Amino acid sequence: MSDEEAGAAAGVVAAAAVDDERNEEPSVADDAYTAVAFPGCEVFSSWLGRAEEDSVKDASLDMFMGRYYKVDDDGETERDDAAASAADRRNKEEAVHANYELFDTPVWRARKRQLITKKLDDLTNKPIRCSRNATGEADLGMAINELDKIRRYGSRMLVIMIGVGMAVIGFAIVSAADGLHDVKINYAQTFMPDYRKGFAVHVGISLLYVTIAYIPVAYRPIVAGSGIDYAKAILNGITVPEASGLVTMLCKGVGIVFTSAASLPVGLEGPMIHSGLCLGANAWRVVPRNVPAFDTLFSDRSRRDFAAIGTSAGVAAAFTSPIGGILFAMEEGSSFWSIQLMWKCVNATATTLLAWFFLESAKEGFGPQTIPLKLAAENGETSLIAVHYWEYCLVAAIGVAAGLIGGAFVEINIRLTKLRRRLNFSKPLQLLEVIIAHTSTSALPFFSFTAVASLTWNLPIAYTVCKKNISPEMDFIQFNCPDGEYNELATLLLATPSTYGLKHTFHAGKDAFTIQSLVIAGCVYLFVLLFLFGAKIVMGIFIPLLYAGSCFGRAIALSLKLNPFIYAVVGASALLCGVVRVVISLTIIVLVEATGLPYLMAPLLLANISARSVANKLSKSSIYEKLLELKDIPFLEEESPKALTHRMLHARDILSSRPLVKLPSEVEVAHLVQILKGYSSHGQFPVLHGEQFIGMISQSDLLVLLAHKGLFYSAADTDKGSDLQATHRTITHSELRRMYPDGPSLEHLEASLTEEDKSCYLDLAPYVQIAPYTFDAHGSAERTYELYRTLGLRSLIIVDSNAQPIGEVTRRDLYSFQQEEGSEKMKAA
Repeated sequence: MSDEEAGAAAGVVAAAAVDDERNEEPSVADDAYTAVAFPGCEVFSSWLGRAEEDSVKDASLDMFMGRYYKVDDDGETERDDAAASAADRRNKEEAVHANYELFDTPVWRARKRQLITKKLDDLTNKPIRCSRNATGEADLGMAINELDKIRRYGSRMLVIMIGVGMAVIGFAIVSAADGLHDVKINYAQTFMPDYRKGFAVHVGISLLYVTIAYIPVAYRPIVAGSGIDYAKAILNGITVPEASGLVTMLCKGVGIVFTSAASLPVGLEGPMIHSGLCLGANAWRVVPRNVPAFDTLFSDRSRRDFAAIGTSAGVAAAFTSPIGGILFAMEEGSSFWSIQLMWKCVNATATTLLAWFFLESAKEGFGPQTIPLKLAAENGETSLIAVHYWEYCLVAAIGVAAGLIGGAFVEINIRLTKLRRRLNFSKPLQLLEVIIAHTSTSALPFFSFTAVASLTWNLPIAYTVCKKNISPEMDFIQFNCPDGEYNELATLLLATPSTYGLKHTFHAGKDAFTIQSLVIAGCVYLFVLLFLFGAKIVMGIFIPLLYAGSCFGRAIALSLKLNPFIYAVVGASALLCGVVRVVISLTIIVLVEATGLPYLMAPLLLANISARSVANKLSKSSIYEKLLELKDIPFLEEESPKALTHRMLHARDILSSRPLVKLPSEVEVAHLVQILKGYSSHGQFPVLHGEQFIGMISQSDLLVLLAHKGLFYSAADTDKGSDLQATHRTITHSELRRMYPDGPSLEHLEASLTEEDKSCYLDLAPYVQIAPYTFDAHGSAERTYELYRTLGLRSLIIVDSNAQPIGEVTRRDLYSFQQEEGSEKMKAA
């Protein structure tokens, strides 16, 4: 502290003492607050209230915070070497907890006032008259509008970048997967009619693809599977380490390209949706940190919202379905929805579709062309199809059957996944499992002529049905049939589902396939998918399930001499709904946008609702929610568990078993370090001044504060017996959040602290979240659950009748009641 500052502080202390002797309040019109550090909650509230009532024109950041603290400019605050090195770590695991509340701390309010003041000065000095009011002066409203405009433009640019980026990523995945697959097939065909050589080349290249596809999974195991379960968890408010990283997105893309090229019955759509989530969750990384108006784009809430936007863009890229993408993010994942978020998703999905069509046009040379819908007929024309009333009963029956199959599929697949976990395969054995699965499926019918080939390979040979190829545009497979003819079963099993398979079952002529071929193909795909999903490969199940369902639906229609197209679509949608339990967005994706057939809305909704209802009786949750439960990720469902609803429990009855650790507003550094070491799982801590609960502070913010040794002050600098303390230095909100989420580690910080540092104190008051969400201990547990889930809280503080915190409720506490409900149902069954 300089001599001038020390003299001013001494004068203020003396003046305050005189006022105290006269039983008068210290005057707030002068600089009295320069020497008051945090006398109590009442003064805390008074300071905030009075600061907000001051004229914005006269309230620069230094004046606003200088009444209370001495503020350093961004970048000038002292930071030790441990903090600087920690800021360079970019691959650090995300914190266990995320905070989706709006910023509301004293330094954040000071930050806002600084921005408004600076913008107001800029507008006042601006020579353009239109930026001022009638008196020729800039006013507060203009400054606020200018700042909001900057934030909106920044947010819109991010949305557009997500849309374009997802189109490029999706187009690259599809093009690479199809290109590698065609290279393999075309090269193997050059050895025809020598089936042995052709088969050896085909299987050899496929095994190479499978091995390459396993490398990203071995490097980052979290990329195995479709990733939609992690997308649901993140949009539900859960932070899953590594699930939304850029490295994860890269590994996901490489894995799904080679898995699909290896001819395994997998879908590209799930991994593409997960890639969209990763892209959106990391959009903040391109935001310049030197633009103060963009501060809110670095918050956990913005990251969650952009993750939802990326997810919807991923669905739009996977199915060319923009509205379906929005509905999927709303129905299947996001627990926190708003009109503003919806419009951002609309912009992102529309941008994705436009960018995708541009890339398709560029691929064809920008000539005159029509870009068909994902699952529409090649000629883009479909005659109006009539559905008789009595057929709705058949549609409902198909839905019931699909629900039974879907429920059984989920239960059996989860049991197989649990078995894999108990066996705990090493990485070589995991690769061996994938290779065995590939050996049984990847070469499906092609060149399956050797004696050692499996029964699956020999199916097109054992059951050969050749038909004259009257539709060359449908890309039927000749296989072992004479020239001009095609093998039904080879066509159904060899064609990749997303590129050709669904178009075969949806749009081929009525006599293109027999009932037997359709049933065999559907059973093969469903059986292989049942055992393959859960293995250590990147794969999706949307398209394979749609394909298997379309085979069954078309077979039913042919057996009853009905329109096979209608029932192929109904069967496809119903079977997928029976497994993933998505009704609204699935209906839009499959029908209105992907096939361009809105007049089948009623039959499809009936089949989907029937399938979902029946499947819920066999298996309460979808396969993704079952996987989340198996991975012990606390996904909170929308409906409160019956264990909370019907037991008349109160909030005090469901408090977390872990202790509620409270921090004083002025805490000794050594004590704070011990608290952080002993309670590392706590995401945030209540802060008290005396007996007054003044707010919450996060663990990440505490670590940043410990990294700034310039904030430490010794006990000798403070008169602990009075409410008047020496001036403390603070850091601004931008400095506090500069390293987030890649903050310093406690180990490095502790190693850098000297004994003198540990004996110092740290003032937490400027950084606490003011007025955090609390809930009365006498309130119902059901309302506690609803409040927690809808607000996306890190933890909910439970208070007594005196507004004193007595405990907290965490996500894990609420999730335990969902598990209890499930176990009770199992016992009853």
